[in-house]
Amino acid sequence: MPAPLQLRAVLHAFAQIFLQRHAGCGALVMLALAGSAPMLLAGALCGVLVAHLAAAWLGYSTADRADGLYGYNAALLGALLVHLLGLTGTSLALIGVAALASCPLQAWLLARLRRDGSLPGFTLPFVLIGLLALLVIAPAPVTPSGMPSADAMTLLAAWLLGIGQVVFLDAPLAAVCLLTGVALASLREALWLLAGSALGLLVAGLLGAPWSDGLAGFNPALAALALAQWRGGWRLPLLGMVAAVAIWLACNALGLPTLTLPFLLATWLGLTLRAPRTSRVD
Repeated sequence: MPAPLQLRAVLHAFAQIFLQRHAGCGALVMLALAGSAPMLLAGALCGVLVAHLAAAWLGYSTADRADGLYGYNAALLGALLVHLLGLTGTSLALIGVAALASCPLQAWLLARLRRDGSLPGFTLPFVLIGLLALLVIAPAPVTPSGMPSADAMTLLAAWLLGIGQVVFLDAPLAAVCLLTGVALASLREALWLLAGSALGLLVAGLLGAPWSDGLAGFNPALAALALAQWRGGWRLPLLGMVAAVAIWLACNALGLPTLTLPFLLATWLGLTLRAPRTSRVD
């Protein structure tokens, strides 16, 4: 692809983390990472570039590469590995391996979706490879330091972090940048993103689960955003939000890592139960 199209493909890859195909959204996702966690941006960008080059070398669809469909899982894997290991030669090597591994799996998922009408893969490559990385690296468990007071500013920060944690960001202002990027592509879907984060925050707070770090909110936020892209009113996104919160609570109670697995399972459940309709997103 010509250089301008390659740049657009990279921007689309970052936008696809939030299920958008919008260069401006992707640019704001990159800006949020650059301003709050530049090392995460370096890892994510490394993953995108390796996956993009690998997909071209393997002869995968130019249109899919231009839409960023081979880059977003690699971006998440790159951010995850830097989040776990820091920006080192080891982490960059692992990012390259993970990004390469994500491409054939994504190609298979896209082929099944188009051939058989199977469920979209969404972040399945990220979940499978990311959970394997967590098992191998075995990060030290984080012990909560106690429940913070539920004042207005803390609640607002936690609500925003339910969006920021999608890309491992714990800065509310960076989360605002991410939300602005999604709103630039679709205001309606940005509102659903906020609704999902709010539900996760509310349920976690009521049940005494950790809530201030935003980890309770990002899976229902993504599930709401994804299911809002299928026509069917408010019921389908609401179902996805509730299911994602329930799955996250179950995994949290068992001490299991989740990444975006609750989002994935909840969205698949919603799409399985919906009346068949055509989506505009792969």
